[in-house]
Amino acid sequence: MPRIESGDTRSRIIETARELFTTQTYRAASMRDIAERVGITKPSLYHHFRSKSEILASLVSPPIDQLEATIADAASRSSQSEIRQHVLGGCLDVILAHRETMTLLLRDASVYGDETTEVMSRMVTVVNRAIELLAGPDPDWRRRVRAAQAFAAATDPVSHLADVAVDDLRAELLRGASAILDLEPNAASVRPQVP
Repeated sequence: MPRIESGDTRSRIIETARELFTTQTYRAASMRDIAERVGITKPSLYHHFRSKSEILASLVSPPIDQLEATIADAASRSSQSEIRQHVLGGCLDVILAHRETMTLLLRDASVYGDETTEVMSRMVTVVNRAIELLAGPDPDWRRRVRAAQAFAAATDPVSHLADVAVDDLRAELLRGASAILDLEPNAASVRPQVP
């Protein structure tokens, strides 16, 4: 019987956890469920991950890292129009590339708990920074509302429309978010380079 590499087991644990978290919810899926589905013992699972929250952090950190990089890149743009198009298009590209994981973050309230505070606060910070950039400098409350609406319009429906082709969904979400911000219809459709 071939020996399973530790990295391979770790990857299988993360993938299995993603499946269980999205089908059962984060709270309902247990370490025992994950271990059984992977085909390892519970002590072996604890050798790889100390807790379920550590598995969640390993699962959601890559897309959060990419969102943070996208926001930083957008913030470095020279015009407000470029900033907005890079925030909307770049964040949407990351969310679509990690559709299952982001659906977990957008639809499962059980991922927000005491044991997940650190990683989930990163996600909240990303969303707040994106909205701040979309609102622009010195926004009044109406511009802040529109910025929050636009970000939600571009990102939240991803978790509800798994049956829609990525390119079609991306185009329509950007069209709606751009309308909220009064951007040119195709301004945000340009694909920014995701760092």
